[in-house]
Amino acid sequence: MLMDFINSAKLNCKAAAKTFLLGASLLFFFKFSHAEVVVFNLAGLQDSERVLNNPDKGWYHHYYDNSLKKYLLKSDSDLDGFPNMQYLFLRFAWCYLEPKEGEFNWSLIDGAISKWKTKGIKVAIAVTAQETSEVYAVPKWVVDAGATGGMYPLLWDKKKKLFEPDYGNPVFLEKLEKLQKAIAERYDGGENIVSFTIASIGNWGEGHHLCTSRTAVSVDVIKKHIDIYKKHFKKTPLYINDDLMKYLRTPDEIRDLREYVESRKIGYKDDSILVGTSYAADPSKKSFLSGEFFDASYDYLPVVLEMEHYTLSLKSGLWKGKNGSERGADDVREIVEKSRCTYLGYHGEAAKYLSENPDYVREMANKLGYWFFVDELVLDTGSGAVEIAWDNRGAARAYEPYKIFLKFKSAGGKFEKTLRVKGADVCKLHSGKTRQSCFVDFGFLPRGEYEIYIGMLKTFKNGAKPRPIELGFKESLRGADGFYRLGKVKL
Repeated sequence: MLMDFINSAKLNCKAAAKTFLLGASLLFFFKFSHAEVVVFNLAGLQDSERVLNNPDKGWYHHYYDNSLKKYLLKSDSDLDGFPNMQYLFLRFAWCYLEPKEGEFNWSLIDGAISKWKTKGIKVAIAVTAQETSEVYAVPKWVVDAGATGGMYPLLWDKKKKLFEPDYGNPVFLEKLEKLQKAIAERYDGGENIVSFTIASIGNWGEGHHLCTSRTAVSVDVIKKHIDIYKKHFKKTPLYINDDLMKYLRTPDEIRDLREYVESRKIGYKDDSILVGTSYAADPSKKSFLSGEFFDASYDYLPVVLEMEHYTLSLKSGLWKGKNGSERGADDVREIVEKSRCTYLGYHGEAAKYLSENPDYVREMANKLGYWFFVDELVLDTGSGAVEIAWDNRGAARAYEPYKIFLKFKSAGGKFEKTLRVKGADVCKLHSGKTRQSCFVDFGFLPRGEYEIYIGMLKTFKNGAKPRPIELGFKESLRGADGFYRLGKVKL
C-alpha cells in the first residue's frame, strides 16, 4: 500500500516538474535523487505502564446524586490524584433548579463549573422529574398549575409517598419545555459542558418506575420528551438511559424507540453496571443487558457507563478485594471492552474509591476510550509519503479529530519545522492495529540530517493553545511541547 502511494506521488512530482523552469527542475532532481525509504521501528520505545493524561476519555464523578448532599467532594484536592478524571455528573431534581416558576438557581451548575474548571474538570447535566429523596421532584408549582399525576409509596419505605407525574400532561410538557429552553440558552455548546441527559422520565431520570408505580410510559410520550430536548439542544451531545428504551416494552416498541433515538444521534447510557438485579436478569451478561444499543450508538457518540453505588457493591459482594481482584474488576473489564466504553462512573466517595482501587483506577484511566501507540513509521524522503502503524489499545476510538504532526529539527537545533501529516485520521483508529497512508510536504526543507519527532494535538476553534495528546511512548522521549523523539532522518 505504501509503495503504491510512494510511486504515485513520485509520478505526480515528475509530471509537475516538467512545467517548472530549468533551475527549479534541477533543484527538484538534486533533492529527490537522494531519496530513500526510512523505517522507524518503535516498539522498543513504548511504555504501556505509564498513565497517559488525555482529554475526552476516562472517569467521571457523581457530584450530586439522589440529593444535593450526596457524593460532594470534601476537599478541592479530592480529585487531584484521580487520573483522567474528566467531568462531574450533576444529577438533581427539577425542584432544586427552578423552585419558583421562571426563577432559576443556576449556582447549582455555575458553582461546580467555576470551582473545577481550573483543574480541567468539566460537567455533565441531568435534571430529573422524580427522585426517591424528594416527594415533589417536579416543583409543586407545576402540579398546582395543573400537571396531573399520582402519589406512590416508595419501594423500601411504604410510609413515604412520592409524586409521579403524568409525563404526557400538557401542562407538564409546557413547563418542561420552558425549563429545557432556559437550560439550553445558558449552557448548550458551553466549553465546560460534556453532555445533557434526557432525564425527565422515571426514577432518577432512568426511565423506569421500579421504586414507585411499576408502570411504563407510552412510546408517544417518550418521543414528545425527546423532541423537546432535540429542539433546544443543538450543540452539546444528548444521552438517554437504556432502561427508558426497554422498561416493560414489547420488541416492536423497543425497535420503534431505537430508530427514533438513533436517527437523531442521541447516545445511550447504562446505569446498571454491577447492579444485583441486572445480574439476576441474565447472569451471562454480567449486568450489561443492552449491548446491541451501544453497538449502534458507538458510531456517533462515546459510550457512557455508570456503576452501582460503590458502598452497595461492597455490601452485596459484587465488588470484593483490593482493586476488585476477588470479584467485580474482571466483569467491568469485560463490559468496558464489549461496550467500547469511553466514560465510566464509579458512583461513590472519590477518596475511598481511589484508596481501595488505586491500580484499577490507573488501568481504566488508560483503557477507557482511545489509547494510542505507534508501532512503526515509514517515511519516503523523496515523495513525502508516510505510513503509520497504529495500535489502539483502548476500548474505543477517538471522537475528536486530533491532528498528527512531524517535527524536523536540524543537527545542532538551528533549524526546526513542524508539519501537518495530511491524510491521518485518528477517528478511524478503532481498537487494535491499523495502518494509515499519509503525506508530509517537506520538499522546501533544506537538505541535511534531522531529528524527527511525532506529536498529536487537539486544536480549538476559539484560538486557544492546542493541547498535546499523550502517546504510549517512554516519558523520556517526550519534549516540553508534547512531541516524541523517534530518531534521525537524512533529507
